[in-house]
Amino acid sequence: MAFSSLTPQKNPEFVRIGEQYKCIVCKQVARDAMATECGHRLCLPCIDPMFQEAKEPVKCPAQEDDCVPIFRTKIVPDPGGQREIKKLLVFCPNKQYGCSTTVPWRDLEKHMSECTFCPVECPNKSRGCSVVVARNELDNHQKKECNFRPVMCTYCKQEFSFMMIGNHEENECPDATTTCKFCGAGPMKRREIQGHLESCPRKPKECRFKVIGCTYMATEEEVSNHEINDGVHHMEILSIFVTNSGLNRLQLINQIQEIAAERDGLKRRLEQHKEELASLKSQVEALKTASKDAKMRMVSQTERIIQLERKSEDTVKRDVMERCEQQTRELQVTIRELREKLTLLERRPATGVGSSEAGVQVRPEELNDMKQQLTMHDRQFHNLDVRLAELDLRFQVLETASYDGILLWKIRDYTRRKQEAITGKTLSLYSQPFYSSRFGYKMCARVYLNGDGMGKNTHMSLFFVVMRGEYDALLPWPFQQKVTLMLLDQQSGQRHLSDTFKPDPASSSFKRPTTEMNIASGCPLFVSHSVLETPTYIKDDIIFIKLMLDLSNLPPPNPANQ
Repeated sequence: MAFSSLTPQKNPEFVRIGEQYKCIVCKQVARDAMATECGHRLCLPCIDPMFQEAKEPVKCPAQEDDCVPIFRTKIVPDPGGQREIKKLLVFCPNKQYGCSTTVPWRDLEKHMSECTFCPVECPNKSRGCSVVVARNELDNHQKKECNFRPVMCTYCKQEFSFMMIGNHEENECPDATTTCKFCGAGPMKRREIQGHLESCPRKPKECRFKVIGCTYMATEEEVSNHEINDGVHHMEILSIFVTNSGLNRLQLINQIQEIAAERDGLKRRLEQHKEELASLKSQVEALKTASKDAKMRMVSQTERIIQLERKSEDTVKRDVMERCEQQTRELQVTIRELREKLTLLERRPATGVGSSEAGVQVRPEELNDMKQQLTMHDRQFHNLDVRLAELDLRFQVLETASYDGILLWKIRDYTRRKQEAITGKTLSLYSQPFYSSRFGYKMCARVYLNGDGMGKNTHMSLFFVVMRGEYDALLPWPFQQKVTLMLLDQQSGQRHLSDTFKPDPASSSFKRPTTEMNIASGCPLFVSHSVLETPTYIKDDIIFIKLMLDLSNLPPPNPANQ
């Protein structure tokens, strides 16, 4: 069921929504409105989820007294409802920016292209402005409010952002005029002030004894007088400096000794750690060797077990077959002898009880007894034929079963089997079982050659089935491995058709089976008959279907999963 979307894609704010315009499934406005037989509306996207967990027909979600069960094919488009829904009034999405307009939903896109309240980004975004304003306020923001709007420097005529122009003109611009901060000379350009500072007579100079602690600073002449006249002060500072230097030297010597002692201790610990590391390395190497030997022994024992299992299976099969064949041959000989005797007796003329011919005397009760024996042997022979057929079928299943999570299914007589599906004689076919491992999940495939549900009469439907296995109690549930369904290209091998899905843990299809098999899950529209029925996929009236299981992250069977 495929329709082009007739409803606008966005989700606006409606002025008012009547209950008759809402979807009975999602309770929102019905998108691409569809109608049920009982007159309720629902969204086109809400149809598929209704039929995923339940078989047709499903109960109407409205649950009213006059509701009727819903069939997928009975859900039809509702053009009248779609027209009414597109006429519903909606608010402009720019309502938060000041637009109070309401328009029919179908005209919203046209209004949006013209709305003066539409939010736009500031053109100065590349300069750093992240403001979004209404279209009718953009001009005022760009010219008066934006801190990133370009402004030209009054002095050097270069462009800067509005937030940087003040600092540039006051502190950085080389063409801006300023005065000397020491002598007040000027005005002069900032690029010229450095040359003046080098020769400025009022520029402060530091005392030469600053290195020992003198903080005096003044003009060059005053500093010279200070150095000549304050010698006593400088001697006091020098004495204090020398004393402090001696104390600092003693502290440094003590710190060096402490560091040396700590270094020697670290060296000793390092040597101990080296010895311990060497010992651990030798132990690790010994463990690696032991582990490798254990793995080799385990592999050898595993191979022996597998070979013994195979020999045991082959021996059991051969013994059963040989016994059945021997019994069949013996019964065939017995039946043939009895038939010959019975034929001979029936051809002789009946001369009464005790009559004889060629020295043979047969009474009627003996003849009836022989007939009963012949009938009994016929039944036994028929039962053996049935048992042989069942055993043959079981052996065929065992021979074709795979234990690596891959099923390759060959379906013969496609044309006849599809015709049987069309007439209702055999709607679906099951494949032989396959397994994720020898003690893993048991699964099979199910195919509807004439389609099922949505694909009936137009497609081949292909499904994956989880079956009840012997080791389910040891496996994690629900089943969560990814599954790939595939139809093989028999012509070039390059155009395989496939579909992959991840199981839904909430679906009953993937819980631990309580019956022989769970509900099938897969693709009702796997491949159309027009694509399938070509030489690419059918050859000699045979198709090949392949199922693959993603075995990554699959834990081994574990008793803790019970």
